[in-house]
Amino acid sequence: MALYLNVSSVTNAMRGRSLLEGNGIHATVSRALEPDGTNGCGYSIRVQERDAERAEKLIRSIGIPIRGKRTEAGES
Repeated sequence: MALYLNVSSVTNAMRGRSLLEGNGIHATVSRALEPDGTNGCGYSIRVQERDAERAEKLIRSIGIPIRGKRTEAGES
């Protein structure tokens, strides 16, 4: 299962993805989704659930705030 880490901008999403990839964590970037399935106003970094805790720590370590998290099934 995947976990989506929501960030405020495409710049932060791309910085986060680059950091994660450089640390051996596969990550992808997409538009954040609202609970009703429509596009939100931020971006998400998608990682595998097994990498989620490490990914979150790495992203926060470079000053990128995480605005929310959700699994493929919904909010977490």
